[in-house]
Amino acid sequence: MKLFLVIFFFYSNTLLADTIVLDDINLPFKKKNLENIYKLENNDLILIENFERGNRLWMKKSNSIDINEISFLFNFISLAKSCETIKNKNIYFGQNREYWLGGGAIIDNAQIRIFDLYDKSPWRDSDLGIVPNMKWPNQFCEFYKPLKYR
Repeated sequence: MKLFLVIFFFYSNTLLADTIVLDDINLPFKKKNLENIYKLENNDLILIENFERGNRLWMKKSNSIDINEISFLFNFISLAKSCETIKNKNIYFGQNREYWLGGGAIIDNAQIRIFDLYDKSPWRDSDLGIVPNMKWPNQFCEFYKPLKYR
């Protein structure tokens, strides 16, 4: 019985270590719109909000209760600690809504671009690179894993 309790204790602590309790955080948006939470190496939290025009990126610094908007784009995909050929740390992969000449907006395969996390206006003129798909950077980048939240 003691062995069972010891194993249960370590297993439950491991699960809770990657879980954020949202009751402690005053979100600037509806909880149902929270898509992911990432914890940076400096313990700051990055929150990804899904809203009607795409995704907003928010930051909660570890030493503050404030949550500030970092940026927004059409489709946030993933957050990486680093990639081999990019000098910036804390970069993310995403897609922007792009427009055809004359105003058309339906582009089936928008390019996956790489942006600095603190880029206030991610667009084609500020990307750090592009990738053909999300399988490709797995061999060159170290990604953050999204945290569980409740």
